[in-house]
Amino acid sequence: MGGLTGLAMLAGGVSPALAQTAATPAEPAAPGNLTVPELNVQGEGRASYRRDSDAVVRLPTTIAETPQSISVVPRELMQEQAVSSVREALRNVTGISLAAGEGGFSGDNLTLRGFSSRGDFFIDGIRDAGQYTRDPFFMDSIQVLKGPSSISFGRGSTGGVINQTTRLAREGNFGDMTLSAYSSGGVRATGDINLQAGNIAVRSQFMGSRIDVAGRDHVYQSRYGVAPSITWGLGGPTQVTLSYLHMEEENVPDLGVPYRNGRPLNVPRNTFYGVSSQDRERTVTDVVTLRAQHQLNDAITLRNTTRYGSYWRELNATAPRIATTTSTGAAYNALTTPLSQLLIRREPQVRTGYDSILVNQTEALLNLRTGPFTHRALVGFEIGRESSEVVRYSFGTNTNGRPNASALNPDYYAETPFIRGTASDIRTVANTLALYFVDQIRLNEMFELQLGGRWDRFEADYVNRAATTNNRFSRTDEAFSWRTALVFQPTSRIRTYFAAGTSFNPSAESLTLAANNANTPPERNITFELGGSYEVLDGLRLTGSVFRIEKTNARTSDPSGNVQVLDGVTRVDGVEIGIQGRPLPNWNVYASYSYLNSEIIRSNNAAERGREFANVAPNTASLWTTYDLPYGFQLGGGINYMDRRFGNTTNTVRVPSYVRYDLAAAWAPTEGPFRNLRFQVNALNVTNARTYETVYTAHTVPGPGRTVVMSVSTRF
Repeated sequence: MGGLTGLAMLAGGVSPALAQTAATPAEPAAPGNLTVPELNVQGEGRASYRRDSDAVVRLPTTIAETPQSISVVPRELMQEQAVSSVREALRNVTGISLAAGEGGFSGDNLTLRGFSSRGDFFIDGIRDAGQYTRDPFFMDSIQVLKGPSSISFGRGSTGGVINQTTRLAREGNFGDMTLSAYSSGGVRATGDINLQAGNIAVRSQFMGSRIDVAGRDHVYQSRYGVAPSITWGLGGPTQVTLSYLHMEEENVPDLGVPYRNGRPLNVPRNTFYGVSSQDRERTVTDVVTLRAQHQLNDAITLRNTTRYGSYWRELNATAPRIATTTSTGAAYNALTTPLSQLLIRREPQVRTGYDSILVNQTEALLNLRTGPFTHRALVGFEIGRESSEVVRYSFGTNTNGRPNASALNPDYYAETPFIRGTASDIRTVANTLALYFVDQIRLNEMFELQLGGRWDRFEADYVNRAATTNNRFSRTDEAFSWRTALVFQPTSRIRTYFAAGTSFNPSAESLTLAANNANTPPERNITFELGGSYEVLDGLRLTGSVFRIEKTNARTSDPSGNVQVLDGVTRVDGVEIGIQGRPLPNWNVYASYSYLNSEIIRSNNAAERGREFANVAPNTASLWTTYDLPYGFQLGGGINYMDRRFGNTTNTVRVPSYVRYDLAAAWAPTEGPFRNLRFQVNALNVTNARTYETVYTAHTVPGPGRTVVMSVSTRF
């Protein structure tokens, strides 16, 4: 709490001239108002998918007021779609492509506006460093802030960040429970209970889920979790909240199918190359957060957050690769051999890992006036320590850990020797120190100016405890990131902006270093974005933007191929449009479209020049809509389109495009014996389309087939 005390002293020094806002009447609730938004806004009732008034974490503005493309997936939308993972919820956000785990990483992985965002997940504004499958059972919304965001979040965030907002203890006594059954096999139960006594409230969410993946033999996802919280000081100027997240999962990891002739291997969707006695993934996630917030007056609010996160994982997965020899060891042409005779090499990916993070963050929200200008500003200080330990295992060259499989009829129950050695035992420790500020200045009725900057010091130490030579590396980087935006609001319904900003990617961004990048400075990125919003109708909002993100000094191997140098240039030009809200009182719409033109402009690898990025779909589109009928009935449906993607930067491996359709129907009677219940049926991928969820250099993972979900929920 020392940082909170220090900011209180700073606030005490604000001159009366700067604090005039305390005596100034509040303006109407419209863009440009002076009200300091709450950090967590809970949506308990029926909504129109719009979260315009929600605060943007680490910024002093609301969603509607921020000069940046922001997509928000609210809790209500996730419930209507029977979403059971953050990955599924992110189908609603275009410009995102899921990526397969490999190369030492697992869990959620994706690209956002063309750039990897594996390390850009946050929970209430603090980095969510674990490698696990995130579940939305405790979330109020998922905010996707697009474009470089290093002024708020530090390293990474070239394409943007994914911030998960939580449901914490609050005023009132209420609760809900949902039970779902899946046609593929499996059940899921979730609940949320909040109780208040005086100025203290306690709340807890819980989840238990075990779901078989439709159309994928032997693949299932099983997890459970709890998320309790307690808040002291409700209704007063000082509030303290203690929250905890515990989640465990045990899955059969699915690395899909290999490529042949540059395309996914053409085998039935249910073909799975894992082995019964081997393939498992286990994770344990624990996150403890203590937040204190104090409102000194109408002009100044202080808050301090401390978080400790612990993430353990164990992965034993089969990565399928086309074998180049027959069962007797004779060589054959893997590209022309008939599929019935083709063998698949089951490449083991076996590792254990433990990640941790300890962060303290202190912020001041300032609502001030200087002369004719009003300011909504945020000033912050952050200090943190992260660690990552990964042990990777090797196998004998003869057995490779597990036997080859028939391409068409793999033996899931094959006998597999499990003789392994330690390939590497890596520990990386990184320390972060940062100062940041953002000021949204209202110049007059039509213009606002946003100015922001952040200074980071990021130092990392790496050691491979299984190696005896060349096993230690360290690196320290200091970087300043900036962002500025000019907002023009000609009418109350139209709001436009032009923004520019930077971000940086250090060599140890993902808590790993190597001999070829330990001496390489950070990559730098700059974005330019022109965007705006238009209130087409009362309750219906149209948003859009055109942008360019350029990595001005991208890493590429030097001519010798031994060291990474910053001689590359990569670029993404894009267009994005979206519409959210109610065209009619009973009609909800949530739709978006993104176009991304990615290009590797300069590289020391001639085969990459002029090529597209890996795992970037040029066109993505998403639509979800519902209509409320009389007597508590609701009908809904959605479409997801994903364009073709390349699996590598030389564009020799390609995954086809697909369209997926979903339908939903619900009944929530308003009277009678079932008036507190909601019955819901979801048909996911109703046409049983062949989709490819995740893409990687050497394999791609087919998506689930047709799935029917039947749910019943109650509120009290």
